[in-house]
Amino acid sequence: MELREYWGIAARRWPFIAAVTLLTLVASTLMIAFGPTMYKSEMRLTISTRPEPRQGNYYMYDRYYTWLTAEYLVDDFGEVIQSDAFARDVAARLGQTVNKDVIQRELTTKKTHRILTITVTTLSAQQSYDIARAVKEVLEETAPTYFVQLDSNDAMLRVIDDPQAQPEMGLVRRVAEIALRTLVGFIAAVALAFLIHYLDPTVRTPREAEQILGMPILGEIPRVRGRDPSA
Repeated sequence: MELREYWGIAARRWPFIAAVTLLTLVASTLMIAFGPTMYKSEMRLTISTRPEPRQGNYYMYDRYYTWLTAEYLVDDFGEVIQSDAFARDVAARLGQTVNKDVIQRELTTKKTHRILTITVTTLSAQQSYDIARAVKEVLEETAPTYFVQLDSNDAMLRVIDDPQAQPEMGLVRRVAEIALRTLVGFIAAVALAFLIHYLDPTVRTPREAEQILGMPILGEIPRVRGRDPSA
C-alpha cells in the first residue's frame, strides 16, 4: 500500500480521528484540572565515610574506597528505608495517625550517584510533610539500628535538603501531561481508523475494485455533488 493510500484512508476517517482526539483533550483537561491534587515532600541525604588515616608515605587508595563505600551505602540504604521495620518506626513517630502500609506505599527513594532522594506523595500537603519530617527524625536518631555499617565513627548520614511539601505537578507539567495524553489519543484514533477500514468490506475506489476482481475498470459513473439521489 502506497503512502497516499494511507493518507486517503486517514482523510476519509478524519471526523472520527478528530472526535476521538478532541474527546481525549477535553477528558484529560478535566481530569487534571479538577481531579485530586497530589502533594509530595522531598528530602535529600548523603551517606559517606571518612578516609582511613594515612599510615606511611606510600600511596593509598583511601579516597577511592571512600567514594566507593559511600555509593554502596546509599544504594543499600535506599532498600532499608522502604522496609517494613522502617515504616513501623515512622508510624510510631507519628503516633500511629498514619498506617505503616500507607507510609511504605507512599514513600519512594531514588539514588543519584551518592545522593539519596526520599519522596513522600499523598493527597494532603500536611500529611506529606508530616511523614517526611518523621522520616528525617527517625533517620537522624536511629539510622544505625537499621544498617549496622552506620554504627561507626567513620560513617556519617547527613540530610542536605529538608522536606518541603509542594504540588506533584506544576503548571508546565500539567500542560505537558495534557499534551502527551492528547497525542496518545490521536495515535490511538488513527490506529482505530485503519482497523475500521480493514474490517469494512465496502469497495470505495476503482483501484480496490481492480484488486478484488482482478479485472480492469472500463468505466466509472461520476458522483454528482449537490444532486438529490432519488432524482
